[in-house]
This record gives sequence, structure tokens and C-alpha cells, in this order.
Amino acid sequence: MTDTSLRRHSPAIKKINWQQFHKFNAVILLVFVFIHLATHVSGIFGIETYNAVQKVMRLIYRNPVSETILLASIVLQLIVGMVLLVKSLRRGRPRDLLSWAQVLSGGMFFVFMTQHLFSLGMTRLYFDLETDFFWPASVMSGPPYIYYFIPYYFLGVWSVMVHLGIGVRYWILDAGHARLANYTALAFAIGGALVSAFILPILAGAYFDIEMPKEWIDYLRFYVPAYEPW
Repeated sequence: MTDTSLRRHSPAIKKINWQQFHKFNAVILLVFVFIHLATHVSGIFGIETYNAVQKVMRLIYRNPVSETILLASIVLQLIVGMVLLVKSLRRGRPRDLLSWAQVLSGGMFFVFMTQHLFSLGMTRLYFDLETDFFWPASVMSGPPYIYYFIPYYFLGVWSVMVHLGIGVRYWILDAGHARLANYTALAFAIGGALVSAFILPILAGAYFDIEMPKEWIDYLRFYVPAYEPW
């Protein structure tokens, strides 16, 4: 193959590599997402259960090796995903519902995870607080936070599930099962909406009283000095 031919084909090769990386890296995130959602769902049985389940799950992802791999995986997924999203939009507008779902869920995933990582860093490194049940529940304990975080949590979790579902759909399509692929993507989308709707009342204290510890009230007052929980 000549140098000219190599130059002509190299952009396509790089593009395929980025897409393949994005696809395979999503497997790591898929495992973590299900572990994370299982922890949130367990909160229906109370704060102690939530924290106990989280403690067990953290044996998988909170050790130094796993957490480093996970954080690197998330950051790389966000960067590569945004690059692929921009390239896709430059080629033209999405042409069908599935394409729109992929683009919009990918963009929402980027916004959600970027803010989530920033908040995680601030909470653990700056405030030195344990990111247990009270971390997500704190911002659901009163205005103005709750007005932002209800749609933030719902759309964030839903967009992650929709985007992962579309990714799994491509895996199944590659295996030659078109109908199963479409049903799987739909199941991820519906499941994501149901899980999001299920988690929000738990964090807002709809099923049991949540007495917010003083350190979490101080945490919220760092951003909004006049904050008072409901």
C-alpha cells in the first residue's frame, strides 16, 4: 500500500478505533451503573440498608485499583463520546428517532456525569464527607436544590440507561438479531424511566423520615447560605 493510500484510509481507521473503544469501554460502565442503581433501589428499605448495600458494593469499585480504572473509564468515555457526537452532528442532523435518542441521551449523559464527577470531587476532597445515602438525599431535602435535582436525577439516570441500551442494541445487531436488538433498546429506555421514578421519592423522604445531619446542611449552605431543609 502506498503512502498516499495510507493517508487516504487512516482517518477511517482512527474513526473505527474510537468507536470500538467507546463500545468496549461501555461494558465497564454498564456493570458499574447496575451496581449503582441497585444501591439506590435498596434505599426503599431504609437508610441503613442503603448504606449497608453500598458498603458491600464498594468492595468491588472503591478499592484503589478498581476506582482508578473506573474514573479513567468514565473520563475517557465522556471525552471520546463528545468527539464522536460532534463528528456525527457535523455530518448532518439525526435522521430518525433512534438517532435522535442516541445524540440527545449522549449529550445529557455528558452533562450529568461531568457535574456528578465535579460534585464527587468537592464532596470527598474539599468537604471530606462520606458519599453515602445523605449525599444524594441532601439535595432533595428542600428548595432551591430540589427544583433542580428532580429533573437532573431523572433525566440523568434515564439518559444513561437509554444510551447504554442503544449501545447494547448495536452488540445484538452485530450478532444478527434485529428484533431482539430493538426490544432490548426499548427495555432499557422504559426500565431507565421506571427506575428513575422509583428512586426519586426514596431520596426525597416519601417513604420514611430523613433527618439530615448537620454536616450535610452545612454542605448545602456553602452554596446557598440561607438554605433550610423542609
